Amino acid sequence: MLRQSPLHELFSTQVPAYAAGPDGLLTVPYLVRLLQEAAMRNTVRLKISSPELMEAEGLSWILRQQRITIQRWPRMNEAIDILTAPTGFARGLLTYRDFHVLDANDQPIISTVSEWLLMDVGSRKLRPIPDRILALQSDLAPAAAHLERPKIKLHNPTVVDNSTTTKVSYGMLDFNGHLTNPVFPELMLEPLGDTFLSNRKATEITIFFQAEARYGDELTAEIGAGRDGGTAHCLKRGEETLARMLTKWDA
Repeated sequence: MLRQSPLHELFSTQVPAYAAGPDGLLTVPYLVRLLQEAAMRNTVRLKISSPELMEAEGLSWILRQQRITIQRWPRMNEAIDILTAPTGFARGLLTYRDFHVLDANDQPIISTVSEWLLMDVGSRKLRPIPDRILALQSDLAPAAAHLERPKIKLHNPTVVDNSTTTKVSYGMLDFNGHLTNPVFPELMLEPLGDTFLSNRKATEITIFFQAEARYGDELTAEIGAGRDGGTAHCLKRGEETLARMLTKWDA
C-alpha cells in the first residue's frame, strides 16, 4: 500500500460528534474535511503546504477532482486512521493523491483518489508545479499501490428533477478566500431532500471542481438522472457551472 512510500502520512482520529448526521454516521462534507486535514498534515511535513507555498511563491493547491468509494460509513466516535500520499504527476501541472480511511482492524472502509493543481493566488491562474515538488516522484509508492484514476466525464443533469438555492456566507470560505471544497458536495446533495438522504447511503461520489465561488454569490444546486446511472448533480452561478458531481447509492 501507500506505506511503501516515505511520503505517506497516517492521520489518526475519531469521528467527532459534529461530523455525524442524524443517522450517527460520518457525513459527506465532513469526510471531505477530514481528508483535507490529512492532506494538509502531509504537505506540511513535506514542506509543500499551501501556506508555505503562498508565503514563498504566491501559490496554493486547489482540488480539481476526487472520486470517493465507500464500503461503509464510520460511526460517531469510531476510531479511524487516514492514510494518504501523493501518487503521481502529469504534464507538470497536475498531481494525484490517494487516501484510505482505515478502521480499527486496519481495513480500508473508504478510498479516495484526487487530482490537484497549483493556483497563483494573485492572478487566480494555474501555474506549473515547481521542480522541487516534481522531484518527489522518485519516492512515490509503486504503481500497483495507486488507486485507479477517474476517467469518467461528468455532465449536468439533462432533466432537472429538483433544485435549491444558497447564498455564499462568510463561514463557507476557506483560507484562499473562496467557497471551501467540502461545501460543494453539501450544497449539491441538498436537492435530494430529507427522505432520500435519511434512507439511502452513498457508495460512490465523484466530484469535478470547475470554478470558484466567492462571498455573496447566489448559487443553485440541481439534480437529475445520470446519463449512465446514478444521480447527476451540478452547482451553478447563473448559467455558469462551478462544479459537477455523480453519486451512486445503496438499494
